[in-house]
Amino acid sequence: MPTLPTAEWTVALDQMTVALDQTLLDLDRYRTTWATLTDTGVTATPPELLLAWLERRLAQWDDRLNAAAELAASVENQLEDREAAVGRWHEVFVRWKELIQRRVDTSSISPG
Repeated sequence: MPTLPTAEWTVALDQMTVALDQTLLDLDRYRTTWATLTDTGVTATPPELLLAWLERRLAQWDDRLNAAAELAASVENQLEDREAAVGRWHEVFVRWKELIQRRVDTSSISPG
């Protein structure tokens, strides 16, 4: 009967034991570091107070979002106005170019 590779298994199990021990140490260190934040009791703040706080925060965010929407609309109007002005200037310059080219073209024709 062939022998089982118990030496390799033992080494692998030892490595897993070391890894698990290190992981448990890391978890204990994490728990100690963050205990002040994670160990707060659920009953510390009544749900009514939490709900009121959330509603106030949501109202503040609604106000901010409404102000941002108004600002965005104002900027959009300004950009539309500027785009229209650029369009008008472009039309004027195209017309001037056409007029100048016609004048150049008519003056370059020599009389018969």
